[in-house]
Amino acid sequence: MVAYQHPAGLNPLQRFRQAGSVLKGTSRADNAAWYRSALELDFQLHLRADGNRVDSRLFDRRSGQWTPGPQLSEAHATDLTLIPAFAAEVIRVAQAAKADSIGVVLHLADEFATSELKPELDNPGALAELRTTIESDPKSILDDSSVSATESSWRLIPYPAAGSEAIATTVCLSRSWAAFLDELRKTGEEKNFPVITRAVSAPLVCLLALPELKRDELVRPLIAVLPYHRFTLLAFFNEHGDLRLLRTLQHRGQRRPTNLRHAASTTAAALELADPEVYLLSTGEITDPQLAADLQLVFPAASIREVDWVGTPYAAVTAGVGPEPQIASSVATAPETPLASSHTFGVLRGDGWATQDFLPVSRELAEVYPASSEMKLLRAARYARLGFAALTVLALAFFGLQMLDLVRKPEFTFNSDGAKSQKQRLTFLASERTRVDHWDNLLEDRSKGWVSMELLSTLFPEKSGFIVKTFYHTVRPESLPGQAKAGFIREWKITGLARDEALDQLNILNTRDGISAVFKQVADTTGNTSFKTDLPSRTLVVTVRTLENSSYRAGPPEEAASLDDSTYPFSFDLTITQRFESSDQLAVVLAKAP
Repeated sequence: MVAYQHPAGLNPLQRFRQAGSVLKGTSRADNAAWYRSALELDFQLHLRADGNRVDSRLFDRRSGQWTPGPQLSEAHATDLTLIPAFAAEVIRVAQAAKADSIGVVLHLADEFATSELKPELDNPGALAELRTTIESDPKSILDDSSVSATESSWRLIPYPAAGSEAIATTVCLSRSWAAFLDELRKTGEEKNFPVITRAVSAPLVCLLALPELKRDELVRPLIAVLPYHRFTLLAFFNEHGDLRLLRTLQHRGQRRPTNLRHAASTTAAALELADPEVYLLSTGEITDPQLAADLQLVFPAASIREVDWVGTPYAAVTAGVGPEPQIASSVATAPETPLASSHTFGVLRGDGWATQDFLPVSRELAEVYPASSEMKLLRAARYARLGFAALTVLALAFFGLQMLDLVRKPEFTFNSDGAKSQKQRLTFLASERTRVDHWDNLLEDRSKGWVSMELLSTLFPEKSGFIVKTFYHTVRPESLPGQAKAGFIREWKITGLARDEALDQLNILNTRDGISAVFKQVADTTGNTSFKTDLPSRTLVVTVRTLENSSYRAGPPEEAASLDDSTYPFSFDLTITQRFESSDQLAVVLAKAP
């Protein structure tokens, strides 16, 4: 096998020669599997390691069949001498199935630990940046200075639920299987056969089955309990199906966690999750029957559902193995259920949070090989070399004729006075354009009274059970030193009274989707672009506080007067905060007028 070097240490000519060697010596230009995810390939090997044993299953997407795969043990994670024979067997099985590649998906079910982010990083708009940073520099994000990036791997899991104390948590897995996956990929490169790996967290993948298991409407909070050999994971969801918290209980040598009842009850109480539905998901282990009894003691009014995978779409390989392989293989297809449409499961599945690769190819090794587009370009250039030479000769001849024709024209004579005049005119026009742009920015439509009144009428339609008492709207700048533009913050504070029928509307307004829908309606009605919320440089936060109206007097609904405060049983405070970052198109220019 040729030892390729990192392009950063090569000059342009050496890079081109190495790229040509890759093109000639490998199938990277012809086989797109080299550049695809393991879960996207037609032929997959799913390995599930729980700290006690390793299960192996093969999946052929072309036929939809699951079969037993090559066997291995926990020793393969530490004894590198065992891996080449296993890797060769994996490739042989794939070639016997007439597959042009194989995706090896390692489901890590032997550990699951969470850590908190630094408090100053609690910014929902920075999730994408934090997701990238934690892979390369976890110490800069975690609220723990003792972390070791060489021994463990961290990934971010968002908390999209409104009211969550943190924007996300981090999940930590050890890198004990990293060498095993490296050796599999190395063997694939030696045999010029794509072996694409992906190490996922088995509990996170298993959570993706919840929308399929709960197909009825969301009316109560949810708690998912996932017992594994060494730990039990508790996932808490609010009544909208959005994730509030992940909590791990270590077994410490026992069959089940000794503090399950206390942890479940105290956490549910802290999150204000009353009478939740509890789903006990068997994960291939022999589930302790006492788990359901303990949960029933904690939540006597709740329904405890022990999931039987038989009868679900994930029944093919669950017997004695666990449902994670089949869930991962079907992650691209979302069920049409109320829970599947929640924001949490939308991002866990659609944005790939639940199937993040904890043990990916190192960036340095990945950068050694040219990208897919570069390989295609090199292959095309290989066949077009003669054509390019002919085109070059024709281009030179055409250029020579054009130059000869150009020098014969009277316009070729250079007029320095005319050029100087045009240059001065261009300078003046550029200055005028800068001045116009400056004032256009300052006069942008950022906040108008009548648009805010339109917002008020959209929030509280006529005869909807509300009476508004106060309505305050403020705008304040938010600038940082050294920035060319200043962002700003708009805030609306509304107080009033509400009847019973208006409480549902307040609950809808207290969600990200609900308030975003109102702002979109205002933007569409008024044409005011400052109310658009689908821009990454803007964040929208809403808080609603509902209290009892001390002056309320019960009476027949038909006698209730619209302007009588005593006919409204509830009072409310509604605060809407919209933040515009300095990168937003409506940010204010700080420079002086030219």
